[in-house]
Amino acid sequence: MKNFIKSLLMVALTFSFLTWQSCRKDDNTPQNTVEKYDAKLAQEWMQAAYDAVKANGLFALDASRIYSYTAISMYESMVHGLPQGKSLAGQLQGLQTLPQPEPGKSYDWAIVMCHATPAIIEATLPNINQTTVNNLRSLANKQESELQAEYKVSDQVIKNSKDYADELVDAILAWAATDNRINLEKIAYTEPSTAGNPQFWKGSTLGQNFMMPYWWTSRPFAINSYQICEPAAPLAYSSDPSSAYYKEVEEVYQASFDPQKIAVGTYWANNPGLSGTPAGSWLGIACQLVDQYELDLTTTLRMYVLMTISTRDGFIACWYMKFKYNLQRPVTYIREVMGHGTWASAVPTPPYPDYTSGTSTNAGSSSAVLIHLFGDKPFTDSQHVDKGFGTKSFSSFSQAGSDAFHSRIYGGVHMRRACELGFEHGKCMANYIIDKIDFTK
Repeated sequence: MKNFIKSLLMVALTFSFLTWQSCRKDDNTPQNTVEKYDAKLAQEWMQAAYDAVKANGLFALDASRIYSYTAISMYESMVHGLPQGKSLAGQLQGLQTLPQPEPGKSYDWAIVMCHATPAIIEATLPNINQTTVNNLRSLANKQESELQAEYKVSDQVIKNSKDYADELVDAILAWAATDNRINLEKIAYTEPSTAGNPQFWKGSTLGQNFMMPYWWTSRPFAINSYQICEPAAPLAYSSDPSSAYYKEVEEVYQASFDPQKIAVGTYWANNPGLSGTPAGSWLGIACQLVDQYELDLTTTLRMYVLMTISTRDGFIACWYMKFKYNLQRPVTYIREVMGHGTWASAVPTPPYPDYTSGTSTNAGSSSAVLIHLFGDKPFTDSQHVDKGFGTKSFSSFSQAGSDAFHSRIYGGVHMRRACELGFEHGKCMANYIIDKIDFTK
């Protein structure tokens, strides 16, 4: 009988322990999983980064850097609450380790994100204006208040979460400080002589300096070299009207008289101060897909990471091509060789060489990422309503990508080869990055 009672007691104790463990797990689940959170939390931060870039008048290069660190910080804020989530530490160039949550402490990963993300944007955006700072902090306060109200997050969990966010921010910014951005634009550069090289870009004749010619020396995130997927050389220069080179420039010139083509060119122009730059044009689309495709938070975070990293690495590789070939813009050839001395492009000609096209490279990488994630699906884009374009519908990401790279021809700022091969360059790099980055253990 004693043994029987002892057995019953052991069973009861075991049951009680398992029940306590189960309850304990349930109690902690809201703090240790991200499945309960709405994707709008990440969507609002990427939109905030886009708005910050636009309001501060940045060009695409710095914009691509800011968007990437924003997406990475959001993902790393949430990764320990993602099902089988795998950190990007050890996967990205120069990022070996990141702070780990302390065992035994409870965290709210959304609080981590809404505390870390504005700090990353503020620190990576050069000469940020106070209005932008205020907007970022206001969004952080709004999200924190909403999370507290909905999930009854305790003061201790909030403190744990913010302390961890601070550690994460310090580590990411220390890593960012080694990517060779500091004073990059101050490296001395001498424009190559056009003597014997009539195809060279002559920025001085356009009143332009090559904007950050050494951007290609920046550390990429995922590609192992700026020469990965490198396109073939530009067409051989010729002033002969029957040559392929002349015909490519003539296409640009003829497009400048076609209102429908000009409309495509201006739609995708994304000039500084008027949008989030070409680096943000596809992110603007991605932000809208969160609602259009009813994405969950996990998918949204992965989408932002892949798009921003491929955009950033794409601009690095693209800038190597511009530096290597230093190819003239169509405007110079149209004026000096074709004899149309007062011709101007419908879209302002940017201050750097033609080959290859950054907008086209970005269109190739971003469309490839979206096709990988969702298939070649239709979508609508309303990000340019404020500029009078209305909402534009696309039958597929492929169609939008083609539209985007043609826009640089129709806008008068690139020859076809720079756009077509730039587009393929972007697609190749995106596929390399997709294969390289793992999101699950």
